[in-house]
Amino acid sequence: MAERRLIEQLFGDAGLGQDGGGWPSQVRVAHGSPERLPALFRQPLLEDVERLADHYRGPLSFGRGLRSPQTFDSHANAANLLKLGLTVFFQDLSSSLPGTDAFLRQLERELGVTSGCARLSAFASAADDGVSCHYDAEEVISIQLSGRKTFHVAPMSEIPRPYGAQFGPDMVAVENLYEQARDGFPDATHACFERHEMRPGSVLFLPRGTWHRTEAEEASLSLSIVIRPPVLADALLNWLKPWLIGDARWRLPLYGKVEHHEAHLQPLLAELSQRLLKQAEAPILSWSANPAIDSTDLLRVPGARLVWQAMSATAGTPQRVRLQAWALDQHWRERMTLDTQIPAILVAVLDWIKQRQRAFHLSDLRQQCPRIQPEDLRQLLDLLVKAHAVRQLVVR
Repeated sequence: MAERRLIEQLFGDAGLGQDGGGWPSQVRVAHGSPERLPALFRQPLLEDVERLADHYRGPLSFGRGLRSPQTFDSHANAANLLKLGLTVFFQDLSSSLPGTDAFLRQLERELGVTSGCARLSAFASAADDGVSCHYDAEEVISIQLSGRKTFHVAPMSEIPRPYGAQFGPDMVAVENLYEQARDGFPDATHACFERHEMRPGSVLFLPRGTWHRTEAEEASLSLSIVIRPPVLADALLNWLKPWLIGDARWRLPLYGKVEHHEAHLQPLLAELSQRLLKQAEAPILSWSANPAIDSTDLLRVPGARLVWQAMSATAGTPQRVRLQAWALDQHWRERMTLDTQIPAILVAVLDWIKQRQRAFHLSDLRQQCPRIQPEDLRQLLDLLVKAHAVRQLVVR
């Protein structure tokens, strides 16, 4: 029997269902035994907050949520903060809770959102504390693991589909909130709140832009799955900015008189307008979801190394080589990013890429290596892109 989808394990057979827009726009809640929850949430590490606190290695913050929305970053042990009657926020469990990354990637596939846009965090509150009133500019699924607490929730009507950061009474308004608040900043004063009593095994879905505050009746531990896919504006800007930066005319520094630059800008805007019209039927949105290798140019990553070595041949089987890729991480440390076997005939492709200084296209490789099947070239380039040895450029 096939395993049930993660959403169904959380919310029952109906899952979250769908509203007219293809995503739930209403608060959803499900109650039941914690045993029905995905295995990730039934680990011994989550049975006791002190055990989680001792094992946790990610960023941590704390506050007195029912008294003030302000939080403070901390390197203290979370269990000690809880003893002081505080609410503690474990911001990212991915490096501390085994299986988190695999769970989030599967959930993203189920929801059809970009990989990497979901994260898992945890809230621990002492009795009589919680979180002050605010809304989030992202979807949140709250899973109660221990203790009891109450969610007070209400729709926020002033800004449909808010973008950016959370906001609430006495919170600082981030810069991009002003353009969204032309008709007035969100105000929870007259919102009609509903109560949702959370107990171990309860799961609550909050659409982005939902007012909520929490109160813990006893020591409480809950998880939050936060889902923040790119919006249409993100997708367009992510596609457009690299294309502009790739054109030296758009990299003109703005020194001197404005009128001088206006003369340069007008023809560029005309070209941009034509490009946008031309791309209206092209898959602009697909750029954020790994475009096909043969739809983009590629460029070798500086500092990445490709190393290969012939393997012992077996009678009756084609000669193969062992291929390794090494790339620098964000700390400038070299890491092995690929270790696999490939047919020896592909060595000619590796040699060509290794010597290539300029951007290239799959068609260039096909001209250089006509004896190699196009599908074999695509598979090799896919491997090198995933190994951070070759980078895909924007669609031109």
